[in-house]
Amino acid sequence: MDLDLAVRNEHATSRMISVRNGSRKIAVRMCGDFDDASRLPIVCISGYHRNMSDFFAFAEKFSEFSQKNWPIVRVDLLGRGEASYAPKADEYSTLDDASDMVEMCRALGIHKAIWFGQSHGGQVIMALGAKNPMLIAASILCDAGALISAQGLVRLRNNLKFLAKIRNHEDALHAMRQILGADYPSLGAGKLDSISGRTHTWDKKRRRLVPRFDWRLMERLDAFDNDDVLNANWEMFDSLGQVPLLMMRTRNTDLLRADVYQRMLTRRPDAISLEIEGEGSPALLENSEEMGAIAEFVMHTNSNMLK
Repeated sequence: MDLDLAVRNEHATSRMISVRNGSRKIAVRMCGDFDDASRLPIVCISGYHRNMSDFFAFAEKFSEFSQKNWPIVRVDLLGRGEASYAPKADEYSTLDDASDMVEMCRALGIHKAIWFGQSHGGQVIMALGAKNPMLIAASILCDAGALISAQGLVRLRNNLKFLAKIRNHEDALHAMRQILGADYPSLGAGKLDSISGRTHTWDKKRRRLVPRFDWRLMERLDAFDNDDVLNANWEMFDSLGQVPLLMMRTRNTDLLRADVYQRMLTRRPDAISLEIEGEGSPALLENSEEMGAIAEFVMHTNSNMLK
């Protein structure tokens, strides 16, 4: 199975948006009707090293559960997917990503949106809520919260460093299937290969996996150990306290602990909660249960905004 499958399945053309006086370029793909002022666009931000292909199925299927041609923006943050890489490694931060989202909205003419973030993408949305809350009409957070598990970050780092050492294509496929199989135990090899292709391609000449992200993102995780106790940032989570919130957690994730998720729900008793069975991070967003819940949340939020 070709690890480039997910990339080839993307039909839209990315738009590059310059931010920070042109020193950074993020990539976006847009679908739906952006001329309809009665619909709030959905802005989708993926996980730490991941890219907009994690929302490919979501963007394709969403209209089946809502009004047709809903405006959706999928984002490649700096250093991911088709975006440019940061001039310096220390320019990768949640706050920098949030600032880039402000400039992206200005470039696209978005004054308010429903923001959908998985893991790191949710962290960016919380930072955006603290920085520019007027841009946020509602938030959908998946495997994202006030506290990310150090064990999850260490596992991510170690797995990716292990993959970087492999010099045989079949060995790479086998290793990636084993790693992803822990998060998606019910999926077959073909589907696991497709998920692998979102973050890596295989270089035949160099005989190695090529990441679709800046490797310096991994180096920023070197400071973490399994027994680290990270500080919770409840103030950042509370920045979304004035907007409707849908919180989702995949059952197999090791990035957002179940107890932290429950504390978030206690802090936001008005939030809608959905736990996704049989998946880890990222959520695949292909099943009718979560797609229906997201569509209902979006439609309800949108209708309330128009009153």
